Amino acid sequence: MTLTDLIYQQSPWFLNPGVTLRESGWFRRELFEKLFALITKTRQITSLVGLRRTGKSTLLKQVIIQLLASKISPKQILFFAFDQPTVAENTETIEALLAIYEKEVLGQKLTACQKQIYLFLDEIQLVPFWQDILKRYYDLNPNLKFVVSGSSSLFIFPANKESLAGRIFTLTLPPLKFSEYQKLTNDNNFLAYLEFGQFPEILDLPNQEMKINYLREGVIGKVLEIDLPKIAPVRHAGDLERLFWSLLPNTGQIIQPLQLMTDLGIKKATLAKYLTVLEQTLLIQKTLNLSGSFRSASRLLRKFYPAAANFLSVVSEPLNLGFKVEAYVASILASKTNQVFLYHQRGKEIDFVLPEEKIAAEVKYRERLHPRDWEFLANWAKKEKYQAVVITKGETPTVKNGPLFVPVAKLETNFPKI
Repeated sequence: MTLTDLIYQQSPWFLNPGVTLRESGWFRRELFEKLFALITKTRQITSLVGLRRTGKSTLLKQVIIQLLASKISPKQILFFAFDQPTVAENTETIEALLAIYEKEVLGQKLTACQKQIYLFLDEIQLVPFWQDILKRYYDLNPNLKFVVSGSSSLFIFPANKESLAGRIFTLTLPPLKFSEYQKLTNDNNFLAYLEFGQFPEILDLPNQEMKINYLREGVIGKVLEIDLPKIAPVRHAGDLERLFWSLLPNTGQIIQPLQLMTDLGIKKATLAKYLTVLEQTLLIQKTLNLSGSFRSASRLLRKFYPAAANFLSVVSEPLNLGFKVEAYVASILASKTNQVFLYHQRGKEIDFVLPEEKIAAEVKYRERLHPRDWEFLANWAKKEKYQAVVITKGETPTVKNGPLFVPVAKLETNFPKI
């Protein structure tokens, strides 16, 4: 199939302006309104990043449907996904794509267009030096609105970010939130959500074996085996994969870098690089220890969490349910604030500390709570003038001058001040 054929296949409204896209009747993620506003009300390039299979392409198609409904001419909207087997992943592909679009559809140069042109480029991270090409077009015509997406950070290499400084705004599409899962399935079972409810397609799979395989091969495996070698090649990919699979069962536990280096037989610089790459591909997130002073973080102690609590469902050894809950909490907090730390000093620990919001939170997912469960948290928070929050299984006791209690299933909407 030629590039021209692919353009007409992926943007069917060029040949059939009244076409109904299948995504029109699909569930809309909560991010839709914010994304649509950013695309239609800002001049800058809009980028949408997120894990594989979270629904980025669907969200972009739904934005296009809305644009078409608002009477934007179909010819002014191009959609093209670069993750096609027949698409050459090189810089010439973008130039060739835009040249065909100019000649076959617009009938004029993009640089000469007087009307708003929307250019949706999906999975653009597969094309090397994509940012240089977009920067050139962006600077030549203010009527060109680029919307790009990627299944990892689009700025794995710092130079990429620097070249588009001031020209791009980024949104991150997380796995399904619990509130979205409830709307999509009419199911309020939080444990079912934690197990296999964070990816839209997995909800239709008929059994646990297929769901585990979907997560292991269709999400995690594709990132480690396909995306990484293309966008952030490492010398020993097997070591990086072993690192990820060793972190997964240790979710929510203090990790000592020296121990990791010893267990995996890798050097300090290599470990640091691999951990950064795993974060940039959106597979994991970390919390650093922040004790003694909020002006500096100790790099000696840290915790790692999977980007989706569902990833813990593929771990073969038994895993305490509390770690899945903690991973979920970590992802929710990370989506709401720029800084999430842990506190660990002299054997005392607080799961999450948010310096910007002055909030300290502990996860206590158990049937009954006892004052000792929050004693250290409450005393520390009082001393540091923080709001103490206990994230519970469901119990919400009222304690005079004590912490705020929030059921984990209501965390997305009830967490204070964020």
